[in-house]
Amino acid sequence: MNFSEHSEVNLNDQGGFMGKSLRKIKREREKISSPFHPDVMTAWNRGFEAGAKQQNELDTQLMMEWLGKLEEIPGIGPKTAARIREHYLEFMRERRERNER
Repeated sequence: MNFSEHSEVNLNDQGGFMGKSLRKIKREREKISSPFHPDVMTAWNRGFEAGAKQQNELDTQLMMEWLGKLEEIPGIGPKTAARIREHYLEFMRERRERNER
C-alpha cells in the first residue's frame, strides 16, 4: 500500500470525525451566552472598533514616515526607494479593494 492509498484508508476510517467535532464545538459555543448586558457589549465593541481605527491610523502614519526616510538606509537610492513606495502603495490599494468586497 502506497502513501496515497494509506491516507485514503485513514480518512475513510475516521467516518467524518472532523465534521462531527466541528459541529459539536459550534453547538457548545452557541449554548454559552455572554455574562454581560447587551448594552455593555455594544459599548465594548464600539470602543474596540474605535481603538482599532486609531491604531490603524497610527500605523499608517508610522509607515509613511518610514517610507519618507528610505533613502537614509545604506544601499537604497532614489530609484529603489521609489520602487519600494510604489509596491507598498499598490499592496495597500489591493488590500483596500479586497476589504471593500
